[in-house]
Amino acid sequence: MKALIMGAGAIGSLMGGFLAKAGAEVVLVGRRAHVEAVRSRGLRVEGPLGSFIVKVDAHEKPEEAKGDFDLVLITVKAYDTAEAAKQVKRLVEKQAVPLCLQNGLGVEEEASRVLGTVVFRGVTNNGAMLAQPGTVLHTGVGETLIGGRGVLMEKLVTMLNASGLPARKVDNIAEVVWIKTLVNAGINPLGAITGLRNGELLEVGWLRSLMKAVVEEGASIAKKMGVELGIDPVELTFKVAKDTANNKNSMLQDLERKKRTEVDYINGAIVKAAQQVGMEAPLNEALTKLVKAMEGVRWRN
Repeated sequence: MKALIMGAGAIGSLMGGFLAKAGAEVVLVGRRAHVEAVRSRGLRVEGPLGSFIVKVDAHEKPEEAKGDFDLVLITVKAYDTAEAAKQVKRLVEKQAVPLCLQNGLGVEEEASRVLGTVVFRGVTNNGAMLAQPGTVLHTGVGETLIGGRGVLMEKLVTMLNASGLPARKVDNIAEVVWIKTLVNAGINPLGAITGLRNGELLEVGWLRSLMKAVVEEGASIAKKMGVELGIDPVELTFKVAKDTANNKNSMLQDLERKKRTEVDYINGAIVKAAQQVGMEAPLNEALTKLVKAMEGVRWRN
């Protein structure tokens, strides 16, 4: 398999590293400092599944990559999906199969509108962060779930499992995406607004209650849209917060780095989904507006 990772941040680099470990030919597309470090020293992965270095190609732009690809894995931030899709369209028009492995609702539809073809969707529950250019820390082991039919998706799952990274193919990817989004909707904005780590949110009674209410509000909208969750999303949200107690969620990290967050694709997307079915989502709407306000303050400062 020859795979291009469009968005070699933490998750993109993690996936690229494990795919390369399993024998895939991997090309990373990322920021200059990371690209230069990977070219010079290789990509280093450190974490609970072991530490290793893989030699992979790396570029700042996908058009710099040579040859054709079997897979284009889109791992950029949700708000960069359309632009990323434009940049890889040439590769997809040849033969590459596009797969979005991102947070939030609707990213695959956004990519599909740009690419003019079906875009597969996946979700990963792994935690990762870039420790420095060229080095990705695997901060939490989780399962990667891949939707869509076809030999390539089967091969992707097989290679991830062979590398030691748990993965499986699922038929109900829409439900999986909703569940992941509800968990993120309950944890991420509350951590971002308060500055608390995931586990600390559970220790404050009113925050725990608010988390529950936010997730329940989103779950009611999913149900109205005909999405069968098949699991209690509130209990799962509490479990994830407990299991990742020492983590600062990505939304909080983005605010601390004065970067744009993905709140529009998480809580904001729940608000849009509610509007589509004639419902309201006041809690998710309020959290979206608060986080957006904080983005503005951080940028001004």
